[in-house]
Amino acid sequence: MSLARTALKVAAATVFADFGDKRELEGSFPADFLRLDKLPAAGQPAQPPVSSRGLPSPADLQEERAAGPGTSAMWIDFAADLGDGFDATYTVASLLAQDKLAVDGHELPRGRVLVLGGDEVYPVASPAAYENRMAGPYRTAFPARGHLNPVPVMLALPGNHDWYDGLTSFIRTFTRQRSIGGWRTIQTRSYFAVRLTGGPPGPGRDGTPGWWLLGLDSQLGQYIDEPQLDYFYRNVTLQLQPGDAIILCVAAPFWVDAVEPGRGEFRQVNFFEQDYLRRRFDPSTGLFEATGASVRLWLTGDLHHYSRYEDSHSQENSRTQNQAPDPGSTHMITCGLGGAYLSDTHGLPGRITLPAPAAAGESSSTHYAVATGAGHTGAGHTGEARTFTRMPTTFPGQGDSRLLGPQLANPFSQFWLPLRNPGFGLTLGIVHVVAALTVWTVFSAFRGESFVDSLRSLTRGNTIVLVTIMVLAIPLLLAIGSLLTRWWGVATAGIVVFTRGALYQLAALAVSAAVVILVPWPESWPDLLILLLALALVHVAGWAVGSEAFALYILATPSGEVSSWKMSGQAIEDHKGFLRIHLAPDGTLTVYPLMVDTICRDWQLATNDDGARLVPASGLPAVRLLEEPITIARKGSTP
Repeated sequence: MSLARTALKVAAATVFADFGDKRELEGSFPADFLRLDKLPAAGQPAQPPVSSRGLPSPADLQEERAAGPGTSAMWIDFAADLGDGFDATYTVASLLAQDKLAVDGHELPRGRVLVLGGDEVYPVASPAAYENRMAGPYRTAFPARGHLNPVPVMLALPGNHDWYDGLTSFIRTFTRQRSIGGWRTIQTRSYFAVRLTGGPPGPGRDGTPGWWLLGLDSQLGQYIDEPQLDYFYRNVTLQLQPGDAIILCVAAPFWVDAVEPGRGEFRQVNFFEQDYLRRRFDPSTGLFEATGASVRLWLTGDLHHYSRYEDSHSQENSRTQNQAPDPGSTHMITCGLGGAYLSDTHGLPGRITLPAPAAAGESSSTHYAVATGAGHTGAGHTGEARTFTRMPTTFPGQGDSRLLGPQLANPFSQFWLPLRNPGFGLTLGIVHVVAALTVWTVFSAFRGESFVDSLRSLTRGNTIVLVTIMVLAIPLLLAIGSLLTRWWGVATAGIVVFTRGALYQLAALAVSAAVVILVPWPESWPDLLILLLALALVHVAGWAVGSEAFALYILATPSGEVSSWKMSGQAIEDHKGFLRIHLAPDGTLTVYPLMVDTICRDWQLATNDDGARLVPASGLPAVRLLEEPITIARKGSTP
């Protein structure tokens, strides 16, 4: 039932996203600059309403930003894909709520800002899902405390699961500037921009380069809407200055599919980076000018694993010199371990190629490079196409990842499909019974016999040959069809994938039919009893053999949505984590990837407060570093 409801929501969201884009309605929401040093009163709007649609004057900007960011150093937390099972979600929320964590000799204070990187609920968004799967657990893990100064801020980015109700519940939860436990929400839209350090020039002071934190709402991989572009142009693009560094949070690792520059869904994100962050349009000249800013860290979730890509130029230099990775490297990190099921990593490309930086003096960056080798670029770009290499540390590791998927078809594993999903096996057994009854009815009617007589007639003859043909015919057809579809290049077509799944189930049904035929049904048994026992055998075989066939079908599908079921079907709860990021006074950024190997499943009520908060019965689970901290300098070593 959950799968059916999710499918309907996904279909509706996909069809109507272009007709009812909530981001376009957000153009009427307040769009003023968000500041960490000026929080709204609880339950009140974060900023005064926008009074003018015109661009702000330099004097207005200087007055609004005179105070600048409240600190030159801070801690930031990043968690994504969190609103799934309670134990996993609440374990991560409890760790995020701690005043500090001692991890491998490091003292890591709680983040001043908590960024939720997408998919705050599973499987689909709704008011009840947000309350039960996200807001409730986080509110309970970190109750509001009046003495916290500064107050921790929560910023959220919608993922595809948040869009499955058209973004309605997300807007109600995160854009009303209210508290979720001890965290305050301050954003007014489904995207956000915050200057963390530094500031523009003003009366009596020079401009200071610093760090920005941006969250981009890319809907379901679609275009970036005009109100959102206007918001970023006003609050970010016009304020960028040479030396500024940017942390850019996006809803999915679009770069994973960017096997060629400018291809796939990365095209829209690349357009935003090139034309709104690296350079800005000057209406007076009709050309772009360089901002001097650069994206130094890309953060995302969506895929429920940990992986990191580093720009190959810096990475190769550090290898040659046998040193630690260059702080000037740009990094792309996926960390979707906030609570949802674990995903594999062995299908990730080892190297990706992204478009070269746009030339400042061009009129548009819509002409993308199509790199066929180093140094080959297209119109509107300068220099070499950017290549990023996947770093060795992933979670799960490459070797372990290859071993996880087959657990779905292993009857001796706790993650075997019918054991992990008992409702699925029972339902599949009913489907097999209905299919068997249909075929049995047609066969009996054709022969003019009763059900049991038609069954016994199959045993009069060479039964072994009949059973052998029944069991082997469909697998042979599958093998031939697989070779032909690969040869014709249509193996991944939707109708082909669906047909393969149906054939796998027919093969399983043939096995149960062979068993029913081979059983020596006594002549003295009543026909009704034989009929019921035969259908019971079909149901049991559908539950076990049908589920096994479905698991093998998933494993045999190399890519696409069906392939992802090999991990979602196992629903592995352990192995969760998040990023804790330190922004130092000298402008360097250090990323600590934190991992919990075993989540807490045993909770008790706390005794030191109102008794309404759950705490781990045996203490918080151990936290470890997934890899050594990653240091990123504010100014990169490559353009």
